Amino acid sequence: MNITKDSEKVICYIYKMYLERRKNGESKAESRRFEIDFYKSDKDLSKWYDSDISNCILELARNGYIKVYIGGDFDILDQTIVYMENRFKNGLSDVLDLISKFVP
Repeated sequence: MNITKDSEKVICYIYKMYLERRKNGESKAESRRFEIDFYKSDKDLSKWYDSDISNCILELARNGYIKVYIGGDFDILDQTIVYMENRFKNGLSDVLDLISKFVP
């Protein structure tokens, strides 16, 4: 990953949400779509400044991790899912373990 640590945290949270949606029976298409204010429902990300989240989203888009639409909603891309699947071999449990290290 050639992105900042903050953007790495954000993509890990996005992937966690993707996996949770899939686990809850949502389709792949539904699971990969995120609304502009997706982070407000997360207890950790909701503490961040809106502008910091926006900057991370733009960085992730510039680096090919997500596709952002005009209204600000975005999709996590196939290559990102593949990368994360290879990075977190045990799926959600590995992601949760890493995320727990982000929280002070």
